[in-house]
Amino acid sequence: MSSTQVIFLSTLREGADAEEYERWIREVDYPTARSLPSVVSYNVLRISGAIRGSAPCHYVELIEVSDFERYRMELQTMPGRTEFLEELNSFLGDVNSFYGTLVE
Repeated sequence: MSSTQVIFLSTLREGADAEEYERWIREVDYPTARSLPSVVSYNVLRISGAIRGSAPCHYVELIEVSDFERYRMELQTMPGRTEFLEELNSFLGDVNSFYGTLVE
């Protein structure tokens, strides 16, 4: 069975400080997300520019999970979930999310 890839395309909220958000990613988001048993790997990419057209977001989150339904359940029952989401939403405006499997 192939693992599932979860992708978030995120745009900073107007007035949010990118350096502060990236500090929060390193100090709060990475440790929290990577502690979930279903998360195989988790990384955030800062978008530097577009090859063609314009970049649709400021950040891309790439999450590999072993079991998507377990991941969804872990997110719903995560300790400190409300505070975590409040902090996250203080930084981000538009967020689009997708999931799928690797074509092999």
